[in-house]
Amino acid sequence: MLAFPPILFADDPPDPPTVMGIQKGEVAPYAGVLLNSTAAAQIFAERNYSFDECKLRIDFNIEKEQAKYKALLENSKASLESLKYQYNSITSAKDKEIERLSKLVLETNDYSTLWAVGGTLMGIGLTIAVMYAVKQGE
Repeated sequence: MLAFPPILFADDPPDPPTVMGIQKGEVAPYAGVLLNSTAAAQIFAERNYSFDECKLRIDFNIEKEQAKYKALLENSKASLESLKYQYNSITSAKDKEIERLSKLVLETNDYSTLWAVGGTLMGIGLTIAVMYAVKQGE
């Protein structure tokens, strides 16, 4: 590493950008690409237009994504409203059925007390009749 440091193998630094006007027939002071004024103007114009074009593409893509997410949000809102309506319909139907069944239970004539009293009286009456029959049979 000491005998051949890596910096020895590095490339020479590039020449700094240089713009120089020359006249026809003059020798260029450096090696490179020589542009006439029309080509230079076209490059500068394209540079300006490429910035504007890039900005327009970015704005277009941003608006497209905003529209996509706005449509997705609207779709989600519509779905939520539909589910709310469905929930309210089901809840309303359930409440009406509970109310109907409650009225049916309250309106139903319950004869269980009469059956119990009637059975008790019948049992007492049969017991007395059997006792009377046994006493008569003796």
